[in-house]
Amino acid sequence: MRVTVIIVNLNGDPFIYGCLAGLERQSFKDFEVIVVDNGSRDGSMEKIRLRFSSARIIELGENKGFAFACSRGWKESRGKEIAVLNNDAVPERDWLKAMVETLDSDPRLGMVACKVINQKTGKLESGGLYPARNGLVYLWRPQDEDKPSEVFGTCGVAGLYRGAMLQETGFYSADFFIYYEDADLAYRARRAGWTAAYCPKAVVRHLGSKTTAAMGIKNYCLPRNRLRSVIRNWDPGSIMKNLPWLMAYEGASFAAGIFSSPIAAVRARIDFLRFLSCDLEAHKEIFSKAAQDFNLSKWLSKDYPGIVELGRARK
Repeated sequence: MRVTVIIVNLNGDPFIYGCLAGLERQSFKDFEVIVVDNGSRDGSMEKIRLRFSSARIIELGENKGFAFACSRGWKESRGKEIAVLNNDAVPERDWLKAMVETLDSDPRLGMVACKVINQKTGKLESGGLYPARNGLVYLWRPQDEDKPSEVFGTCGVAGLYRGAMLQETGFYSADFFIYYEDADLAYRARRAGWTAAYCPKAVVRHLGSKTTAAMGIKNYCLPRNRLRSVIRNWDPGSIMKNLPWLMAYEGASFAAGIFSSPIAAVRARIDFLRFLSCDLEAHKEIFSKAAQDFNLSKWLSKDYPGIVELGRARK
């Protein structure tokens, strides 16, 4: 088995069926599908069993988060490589074929990002991930969306990971629950010497936030995990050099959170401190495996999108 495609489901009726149907139409056939369910109560799993009997199903019984569910699917996978696909994303016919061909082009390539098109607008949503000097990790939108290029990492909406890389770095950190788990993995993989590429021929169409919007935890998980990813993955020199940008964004983020979701904003920072000791331990382990030639400052250049530009692009 070359690839295992992991789909995490939580009350995915009716959009998950389009996702699974898209996988059935793939031109590349050497793969399996694992659906990890986080305690759905909408009948979607019963329909999946009837309509998509070839999919392997893992039922967790409760919502343990996207990161934990993906890691559970990885542990039970039979594929050499691991692909992730959101349950509200529909892959085009050559999605897997194009990503596998890209992965095979370079033995140090550990992550393949695909072209994610927003189903509602028809516009490019993401071509991968890039970190910024304020601690954010942005969804990258290339000027030429049809040109292959190097990127920092793969977005968790859809992408392919080399199995050998995951054996070395581990998969998503389960206690991130959701958000920044893909960024944290990209940081770890990059520090270990793996690279990432954007593959424009691998296309998915994404509804966007269909599951997370119903969960109501975005205003909590995003700031908590953004801060955690910096502590775990940034070297002290990069933190000090970019401290004004880190502090400015954190101040603005906290102020906005207090205005819109005060309980979530305060809880996010308290829990960031609660995780601090284990994140510092993770920092030590990550840096013990770091490649000597990795330079984070290369990826935190001023040339990457700022807050204003990002906001305009999302309107």
